[in-house]
Amino acid sequence: MNIDSASSRFGLPPISRFVFGLVGIIAGFILCRLLFAGFTVSDASMSPNYKSGDRVYALRVGTPRGGDVVLVESPVEAGKYLLKRVAAVEGDVIELRNRVIYINNERAQFKWKTVSTDTRVFPMSFSGRDNMTAVKIERHSFFLLGDNVDHSFDSREFGPVTKESIVGRVIYRH
Repeated sequence: MNIDSASSRFGLPPISRFVFGLVGIIAGFILCRLLFAGFTVSDASMSPNYKSGDRVYALRVGTPRGGDVVLVESPVEAGKYLLKRVAAVEGDVIELRNRVIYINNERAQFKWKTVSTDTRVFPMSFSGRDNMTAVKIERHSFFLLGDNVDHSFDSREFGPVTKESIVGRVIYRH
């Protein structure tokens, strides 16, 4: 086989195929960085479903729905990210009464496991963990909770977050 027959078989000379292949790999890498974000779970706020050390990947496009786990920029600490679950979306009204979560005046029935072992009930003047007045979620905003409800820094403390602060929706964990 000679070089002329190899280049005609693929339609391009070998150097051009190499350049196009390299450009394709670089474009694929850039596209992956634009579409996905990786994160290592560093605390127990999402246990039992996500444990410290788990690696998660979030899709940067789309709008999260109730129940989705999202990676969000911390509203209080620049450069830090939090892993939380969307409990309420725009238009919902969320309230906590004696450790019970109500969404749109109905007791929340979550489809995922949550952990709550602390039996103390904190008054609203101390913390929003167990009691919180009704909050209506504004347009393009979300109310986030940790699955470990007793030990999670979430929207009960910092309020609803905007869509712009959400990095992406978790689609894979290992």
